[in-house]
Amino acid sequence: MTRAVLYRWKLKPGRSAEFEAAWAEGTRRIHDTCGSHGAALHKGEDGLYWSYAAWPGEDTRTACFADHDWFSQDCFITMQACIETRFDEIGLDLVHDALSDRATPCPTPVLSTARLLLRPLVRDDAAAVFPALGDPETMKYWSRPPFTTIEAVRGHLTATTRSATVRTWAICRPSDPGDALGWVVLMDRKEGVAETGYIIRPDAQRNGYVSEAVTGVIGYGFGELGLRRIYADTDPDNAGSIAVLTKLGFSLEGRLRGQWKTHLGVRDSLIFGLLAQEWRSGDHNE
Repeated sequence: MTRAVLYRWKLKPGRSAEFEAAWAEGTRRIHDTCGSHGAALHKGEDGLYWSYAAWPGEDTRTACFADHDWFSQDCFITMQACIETRFDEIGLDLVHDALSDRATPCPTPVLSTARLLLRPLVRDDAAAVFPALGDPETMKYWSRPPFTTIEAVRGHLTATTRSATVRTWAICRPSDPGDALGWVVLMDRKEGVAETGYIIRPDAQRNGYVSEAVTGVIGYGFGELGLRRIYADTDPDNAGSIAVLTKLGFSLEGRLRGQWKTHLGVRDSLIFGLLAQEWRSGDHNE
């Protein structure tokens, strides 16, 4: 059942702009990492700030805050510094939903590679991708532990497929386009810059499908979207992901120490980047 939470704060004088910017960044991080439905921030006539955050279910929300030390991150520290009084949270269960969906999902065209069909991921792909998102080894280096139910995966896909800043392609064989083997994402980060990520089911691994699918998405990003830079964020011990990025010409740009708190503990993050001119000058047709 869809879950919502109401938050209310009284801010310290003169901290509104700082608080609003930190709230927006923190909300984006939670949405991208945990698959929330997002949130809205309102300011009341009495000067108090209200936030309405929606989730696929209470289990998703609980896991998000159990698996991540959000309040140690810079934007959340800033939010706390701006708050004079924090009021009790109010939990809400959805009964009726008459709100219009204001977010226009990113256009995600069908792409083709030598062996694969890349089509928009949909909520009904939850059962197909559950063997990936529910597999401890496949999810080992994700920012959250494996999903335990198909319904939880469906909730995650609901948020992802409605996003106005994330394009998600299901990786399929042309002979069975309804069977999503995994996915590749391209997430808008700023003008001309996007982040990519990917996952694939255990039964489809070690076939070169990920590198082939990511190649198709990168070509679209640097081509039709006109991006100048695509980057990826991966765990230092994720040898499989690092091998894919290295094969595709990404350069290791740096190491962010203690970047994530996951089910493995506090983890560093490696940032790999690729520029449009580097992609165009290389041979990526293998």
